[in-house]
Amino acid sequence: MTAGKGTEEEGTPKKEHKEQAGGSNILEHTGSDAPITLAEDTEISADVIAAYLRDHPDFFVAHKSLLVDLNLPHSPGKTVSLVERQVDILRERNVDMRRRMNDLLETARINDTLFAKTRSLTLAVLDTVSLQALNEVLATHILADFEADFVACHLYVTKPEQSGPLDHFFFHEEEAEFNQLVQNQMTTLTTLRAGELDQIFPVTTHDGSGSAALMPLAQSNFHGLLAIGSRDPAHFTSDMDTLFLDHICDVLAKVVRHLLS
Repeated sequence: MTAGKGTEEEGTPKKEHKEQAGGSNILEHTGSDAPITLAEDTEISADVIAAYLRDHPDFFVAHKSLLVDLNLPHSPGKTVSLVERQVDILRERNVDMRRRMNDLLETARINDTLFAKTRSLTLAVLDTVSLQALNEVLATHILADFEADFVACHLYVTKPEQSGPLDHFFFHEEEAEFNQLVQNQMTTLTTLRAGELDQIFPVTTHDGSGSAALMPLAQSNFHGLLAIGSRDPAHFTSDMDTLFLDHICDVLAKVVRHLLS
């Protein structure tokens, strides 16, 4: 009995040694034999293994033999190695990064063009010495350079004497109804019905809907509205940036204040 017990005891450590030497439990040792500490109630799930491999990207470097047993489906009937799959993923990321880079370059090109046109308009506005001259600047630069179909500047003040004919300036004794389209006294890009286009751009007859950028003008001696419109309902949309429009509006407001004083 004693001999049998001793044989049974001697066999137990040999079995444990075999399991450790074989390295079958991959969650107990890393490439540097660093043990993993898990809570007693932690289940070794696929998520736990995935998290561990993510934290130890060099795991397969120390366990190259496991790569032979990996099976990564690539397409029906075919398998690829881990390296090939990584190359495919990197290639896809490269394509995505190139696409993003091209988008950034296109946006930069558009902004450069808008900046040049805005600068030209700003300098022309600052050079005006009368409302007639400012009227011509709006027609020349906004309608031509910015490819707009309509432009109108509504001022809620009494029309100055000897102001002459003004195609794009309109004076009101009280605030017009369409001024309510401006949201929170900020530049508003919106779609307009034919009736609304008639009110905001009265010089032209409008048969269908369109879109417009509505920019409030506010100074110490007046307030008003600068409107730039298009026959295309999708030309001005709410997701567009208004940086350049806000700059144009600020410059125009200060020049108009000076001309009215």
